[in-house]
Amino acid sequence: MKLWEYDSRRIHAVHMPQQMSDLEKIGNEGWELVLIKDDLDEDGTATAIFKREKK
Repeated sequence: MKLWEYDSRRIHAVHMPQQMSDLEKIGNEGWELVLIKDDLDEDGTATAIFKREKK
């Protein structure tokens, strides 16, 4: 049985180049994007939920 761990992080949601850079860095840590919440703040960041298999 696989076990998962979850994490939430704030990412740039308005500036596409910065968003892609943030997502690539997080993906390189083994995290898979599950959801981006619709909660933009005044800086243009949103909450992203990630998961990865527990080791």
